[in-house]
Amino acid sequence: NAKNTLSIMGYHPEQIEQAIPEIKAFSEIGDYFEQPMRIYSSGMQMRVAFAVATTFQPEILIIDEALSVGDAFFQHKSFDRIRELQKQGTTLLIVSHDKQAIQSICNRAILLDQGRIKKEGSPIEVMDYYNALIAAKSHEDIVLKPTEEGKLQTISGNHKAQITEVKLYNSQGIETQDLQIGELATLNIQVEVLQPMKHLVCGFMLKERLGQVIYGTNTWFTEQVLTDVTEPQRINYQIQFAARLGVGSYSCTLALTGGATHLQENYHWIDLALVFKVLNINKTEFIGTNWLEPEFIIQRD
Repeated sequence: NAKNTLSIMGYHPEQIEQAIPEIKAFSEIGDYFEQPMRIYSSGMQMRVAFAVATTFQPEILIIDEALSVGDAFFQHKSFDRIRELQKQGTTLLIVSHDKQAIQSICNRAILLDQGRIKKEGSPIEVMDYYNALIAAKSHEDIVLKPTEEGKLQTISGNHKAQITEVKLYNSQGIETQDLQIGELATLNIQVEVLQPMKHLVCGFMLKERLGQVIYGTNTWFTEQVLTDVTEPQRINYQIQFAARLGVGSYSCTLALTGGATHLQENYHWIDLALVFKVLNINKTEFIGTNWLEPEFIIQRD
């Protein structure tokens, strides 16, 4: 099947023979590679299909949910190959429900619903809109609002409660948009309750500049849910956290909900509610989005 597919793609028999060992090794299905495909699982079929499609550099590579198959090692290997093909000039079209894959690989995204384009733009803008869309009920609004930085902010919810103010303070209690690595920071959130509700949950989520989620939690999981909020009132939330993050720009998404997630009842959801930078003033140099403060122990015999 691999040989037949490559021949249809126009490769010479000599090229195909040279490529088969690499395809077999990359697909990681062992002796099953020599067995009929009718005994393959769907995951095994996708492994071989992906290996065949990427053995030679294509001008255009179309992937339909293929990145979700296989174990973690195979997925990492597949992403590495895709990024290498991108560097070499291959145009990539991915059809997927994997938001993180889209955000980490693509520079443009299109959200389709029943065959129609609902949103087109940068991956982070489209994913923020998607998150709002799946939670939208008949009385919820979705608003797209440009920020001062030129990005598109997604705001949604039924507005039974609203986030009215967001500020970030450093370890000295000074309002800031710059934190040092490891510094203790405080996120101050002002909330106004407009209608009675059984539960009020406040949550926050940190994202790196490409929209990948670094961390997120809410008062449902910390068991600090406010119950039986029966009358309009103002509430202040303070979230303290250590900025154990890598150097770069980060955004904060805030949410007021009626349960563990915004899918149950979304009062107010704000993407890009606040943007801040993390600076390296006195730490050893490292790469990545998390500061682990490792210690090397070296022994020589």
